Amino acid sequence: MLVEHPDVELDEEEGSGTQDLRQRAGVFYNQLLRAGWLESRRPSLDEHYALISPFLRPLLRMLRQLAEQDPAELKDFAATLNSICRSLLAEGAFDHTKLTPDDFRGTVKDLLDRVEHAIEQLHAVETLVLSFEQRQRRSESGEATLHLFYTEFYEGEHMVCYDTLRRGGLLPRLNEARNVVDGALANPFAKEVLAQGLVGHRHMSPKEADIEAEEMLVRLERRLGSIAARARVIDGRIAAFARLSAQRYRYQTEVRGRRPEQVRAFLQAADERYAGRRFADLDEESGMNFRCPEVTLYYGRESLSPERKTRLPVDLSLVRSTTETDLLEAQDLIRRRNLHAITPQRAGRFVEKWMDDKEAKASTATVNVANADDFLDFLSAIAFERAQSMQTLRPVRWRVRQARIGRGLEPESVDVDEQGEWRVERVEFERVS
Repeated sequence: MLVEHPDVELDEEEGSGTQDLRQRAGVFYNQLLRAGWLESRRPSLDEHYALISPFLRPLLRMLRQLAEQDPAELKDFAATLNSICRSLLAEGAFDHTKLTPDDFRGTVKDLLDRVEHAIEQLHAVETLVLSFEQRQRRSESGEATLHLFYTEFYEGEHMVCYDTLRRGGLLPRLNEARNVVDGALANPFAKEVLAQGLVGHRHMSPKEADIEAEEMLVRLERRLGSIAARARVIDGRIAAFARLSAQRYRYQTEVRGRRPEQVRAFLQAADERYAGRRFADLDEESGMNFRCPEVTLYYGRESLSPERKTRLPVDLSLVRSTTETDLLEAQDLIRRRNLHAITPQRAGRFVEKWMDDKEAKASTATVNVANADDFLDFLSAIAFERAQSMQTLRPVRWRVRQARIGRGLEPESVDVDEQGEWRVERVEFERVS
């Protein structure tokens, strides 16, 4: 063992203080003798050998089973389940009138052993799936992630157990086999024959044999039912592996891949080329046609995810009084306020009314504001520069230029136009889109 694993770490009393493998093996051998794991035998002066302690054998068997990850062992899973189903679904499998007590006991014991072996193979499948998850977490590229997910995982030997259960149609047969065991468990004569076999084999009392017979049948029935439950657990593991692979691939391609670098290079080139200009002025530039009315780019601390804060409840009642008159007055007040509000919808209506096409121009010298509603549309067009068309549902943009700009020191030279009952300084509009 030390020759095959020379780098194994040992304690000082196990021979870690020497570099010679023979001396280390001798110290380790003496330590096993002192621990009672080995028993020294000397039949003669020329013959000397050691025996493994009987108390150590079950421990070694358990450790070997826990460390067993050989995919080739899983190929027998289908044969194991098929043999279980054939044995239980065969005619007269648990017929107490045809089986002798010893045959009945041997059949139940053999089925229990085979079911336990099948469950161990399912545990090995789960272990293999977990090992694929660990390998996927360490994948270095998107290509390696896809290769592990689409090729290695779905072509692995562990999929034999999964395909046997899901595609081989063994789950319905296992349910039928479980019903056979349920029938024997509900039949007192069958349990009596099984108890007689236990009395003759284990030299138990009839009362203890009755209890043991029922426990064996219950254990067999539950083990058969647990195979489907463990298959559902494996389904969850496989689904988790698929989600992990998708997240890993997205992280490698979008977060660490070329796409962020391409976006960063595009924004840097746009910043250098259009320095000092606004996004609203870039609609005519090639490659800068934004599909949304407003564009906001976040960077620095503002690009981080904001902290979620719990909103306090807000009192949305119109008035504190519950009388019908107060409610009607509050509704009328809200209606009148919305009627006289300056909104982008009003601005869009004004622009579409006086400027039909793109690049059309208008000013207070050419438009006619006849009433208060038109005057509110006019003020809305001054307050906003973009809106959504009520006819085509597409964004509408325009520019606003006031005559006062550039003549602030000579206010008397600013042109003034009359609009109905009002006199306003001249304002010019130009439709952009």
